Amino acid sequence: MKLYGIAEAFYGAYNRHDTVAVAALYDVNATHQDIATGHSKVGPDIIVAGLAKFLGWFPDARWEPRLQISDPSGSLTVTYLLTATLGAQMGQIVARGQRISLRGAHVLQVHGGLIRSSEDYWDAATFQKQINNV
Repeated sequence: MKLYGIAEAFYGAYNRHDTVAVAALYDVNATHQDIATGHSKVGPDIIVAGLAKFLGWFPDARWEPRLQISDPSGSLTVTYLLTATLGAQMGQIVARGQRISLRGAHVLQVHGGLIRSSEDYWDAATFQKQINNV
C-alpha cells in the first residue's frame, strides 16, 4: 500500500471509530507515542485500546487530515484537525458538552505496507483550556 493509501485507510478507520481496522494497519511490534502526554504503547491491541478509551470520552471524534508529506524512507507526516465533544467523564473532568478543536500531526513510519511506528503531536495546553471551558 502506498503511503498516501495508508493515510487514507488510517483516517478512514479513525473516523469510523473502527478499532479493528486501525489495528490491522499496524505491524505486530508497532509502537505509538503520544508526545503531548509522554505515553508510549507497543503492539496493535494496546495501541487501539488507547484509541477506544479516547473514543469513549469523545464519541463524535473526527479527524480531518490536511497536509501530507512523505519521503522515500517510508515516513509520512499528516497534519490534522481533530474536533470532538466530551461525552463522558474523563478522570476528574465532568462532561458538560465541552467542544475541542485541536490541530495536530501524526508521523507514521511505514514498512511493508504496515505502520511500524506512529507519533501523535498535539498541544496539551490548548486541549486543557478547551476541555475546562463550556
